Amino acid sequence: MELGIWIVLLMIVFMFLGMPVAFSLGVAGLIGLLLVGGLDSAFSILSTTPYRTAAHYTLTTLPMFILMAQFISASQIVDDIFHAAQRWLERLPGGMAIATIFAAAGMAAMSGSSTASAATLSQIAVPQMLKYGYSRKVATGVVTVAGTLAIMIPPSIAFVLYGIITETSIGKLLIAGIIPGILTAVMYCLGILAWNKITPGVMPPSTSLYTWKDRWSSLRPLWAFIILAVSVVGSMYIGLATPTEASAFGAFGALIIPLALKRMTKSAFKKSVTGAVRTTTMIFTIIIGAMVFGYFLTLTQTTQKLIGFLGSMAVSPTTVMGMVVILYLVLGCIMDQVAIQLITLPLTFPLVTGLGYDPIWFGVISTKLAEIGLVTPPVGMNAFVVSATTKTPLEEVFQGTAILLLVDAISLILLLSFPILSTYLPSKMIG
Repeated sequence: MELGIWIVLLMIVFMFLGMPVAFSLGVAGLIGLLLVGGLDSAFSILSTTPYRTAAHYTLTTLPMFILMAQFISASQIVDDIFHAAQRWLERLPGGMAIATIFAAAGMAAMSGSSTASAATLSQIAVPQMLKYGYSRKVATGVVTVAGTLAIMIPPSIAFVLYGIITETSIGKLLIAGIIPGILTAVMYCLGILAWNKITPGVMPPSTSLYTWKDRWSSLRPLWAFIILAVSVVGSMYIGLATPTEASAFGAFGALIIPLALKRMTKSAFKKSVTGAVRTTTMIFTIIIGAMVFGYFLTLTQTTQKLIGFLGSMAVSPTTVMGMVVILYLVLGCIMDQVAIQLITLPLTFPLVTGLGYDPIWFGVISTKLAEIGLVTPPVGMNAFVVSATTKTPLEEVFQGTAILLLVDAISLILLLSFPILSTYLPSKMIG
C-alpha cells in the first residue's frame, strides 16, 4: 500500500504544478505501472486502455446529454423560465433571487451542466437583480449556488460518470436525483427567505406590477421544453427507454424545439456542437487517464489493503462515512467535480459499499458533496465562471455564497440521515 500512497501523492503534485487532470492521472498511473509490472506490462495496458474505455456503449450517454445542454442554452429557454418565475414571485421578499433558483432548477431538468447553468444565469439574472437594487455580492452569490442544481436534478452528467465508473445503474441514479434535487432547491428558497428575515432589505422586492394575464402568458413558451424534460426522465422511469436512448431523444428534441420556434441560428448551432465536442473530449480524456490510474490501483490492491487496514482498526461504518464526507469536502475546495469522482471513486466506492451502504445512496451523497465543492473557496468552479462572466471580484462572489452554503450543509445532513430520500424513487422504477 506504501507504493500506492506515493503514486497518489505524485498525482497530486502534478496537479499542483499545473498539469491537466487527465495527464496527472495518466502519467502517475503509468509510472506506478512501470514500477509494479515493468515496461511490457505498462505499455500493454497503455495500448489497449484508450480504445476500450472510449468504446464503452454507456459512454454515449455523456455526449448526448452534453449536446442537449448546449442546444437548450442556445435556445434561450432559461430567459423564459426566469421571466416567468419573476412575474409569479415578484412581490416576495427576495422574489428575484427565488426566481433565479426556479430558473436554475428548470435549466437543470433539461441540461446537466453546472458551469453552463451558472454562466447562462449570470448573463440573465445578475443584471436583473442589480437593476432592482440587489448588491453585486448577493446577486452573484445566489447565481453561483443556483447553478449547482444542474448536477443533482436529472439529466445529470455527474450521475452518468458515477454509473460508468462504479458500474451502477445510470437510470436509477438519474431518477434518484429527483427528490434530493427538489429538496435542495426548496432549501435554497427557504434560505433566501430566512436571509431576508435576518437582514431586512438585502433583497428588495420588485416594484413592477404584472397582471394575471401577464403571469399566465409567461408560461406559454415553456410547455414544449417541460414536455421534453418530462419525456426524457419519464421514459427512463417507466422502462420505456434506456439512459442512452433517452439522452439521444433529449438531444434531438432540444434541437427540434428551438428550430420550430425559430430560435436556432446557424452560428448558434455551430457553437453548440463545437462546445459539446470540446466538453466531451475533455471528459473522455480524463476518464482514460483515470482508467490507467485505476489499473495501477488494481495491480497493487491499494483499495483492498485500505479496506483491510480500516477493518483492523475496528472503526465503525459511521466513522468511515464521516471520514469520506470530510475527504470530499476538502477535495471540493481544490478540484472540480469530474476530477474528484474519477480520482476517489475507485477507492471510496468499494470501501463504502463494503460496509453495507447502498450504492445509489452513496452516488447521491458523493454528487451532493461535489455540488458543495463547486461553490467552495479557493477553487469553486461555479464561482470562477460567475466571476468571469459578471466581471465581479472572486472574493465578492464567495462572500455571497456563504449563507446558502449553510443551507447546503443542512440539505447534506438530511440526505445522510434519511437514505430513503435517495432510494425511494429508484426502488419504484419499472423495468
